[in-house]
Amino acid sequence: MDVRTDSPLAARPDGSADRRAVGILARSLFRQMRHQGYSPEQIITLSTELLQLVREDLAAGVPEQ
Repeated sequence: MDVRTDSPLAARPDGSADRRAVGILARSLFRQMRHQGYSPEQIITLSTELLQLVREDLAAGVPEQ
């Protein structure tokens, strides 16, 4: 996912993300996955994998885009 500066998920000048937009995105993704037949366990597995990727980026010092 590309979070551009004109995106509702873009960082604010104070560095914080728009939590409301992130929550909307999360609910939308969850609903879409459930609608497509993914089980709660599969969604948890995806979430775990995403967290692992973020951890690896942080450990490697990958700059935010």
